[in-house]
Amino acid sequence: MLGKCLEEHKVGDDVQLRDTDDQNATEIRTIILQHIQNNPGIHLRRISSDLQLAMGQVQYHLRVLEESGKVKSRKINLYRHYYHAEILDKQHELILAFLAQETTRDILSYLVEHPDSTQTDIANYKHFSAPTINWHMSRLIETQIVTSKKEGKTVKYSIKGDVKILILLLKNYHPNVWNKLTSRFADLFFELSSVKKEETDKP
Repeated sequence: MLGKCLEEHKVGDDVQLRDTDDQNATEIRTIILQHIQNNPGIHLRRISSDLQLAMGQVQYHLRVLEESGKVKSRKINLYRHYYHAEILDKQHELILAFLAQETTRDILSYLVEHPDSTQTDIANYKHFSAPTINWHMSRLIETQIVTSKKEGKTVKYSIKGDVKILILLLKNYHPNVWNKLTSRFADLFFELSSVKKEETDKP
């Protein structure tokens, strides 16, 4: 839709064309920036698909946004992920990159509710094959978001570190997912909120 808008503006005299193109480019960058703010950790192909823009066009505007300091990027595994410049914590960047992808977001949400789950548990939940789940789990373990432990012949997976951070990021950036989750998440979040409030109230 936005790409078509660009084509339609390529008419008229040179001065008007230049002014119109500048304004249109600014509007597109504003839309891309807003999309990144709402979906931190999103990658190029997803931005292009969501906004119906050509990948080359998105790449150009992302480069301008990065050079202006409004956006930053980080390559994680196969993809380069984009964030609003205000997100400073490196671990949060990692988690948000995986939360931006539906499959890994579902897996992480499941592990918050069901720590020490096996590959079979997760495969049955997602209705995916064991090799597919194994591939996702390997990526999550490599980036130290998930930890694994072997009990006999069984490998069990859990969130590594403070699970409340993951919950907080889910609530802030994926409210639709948050709203579908069970009271277990709510309990953990409110516990986190209480701790923060106590720390704030300390003299």
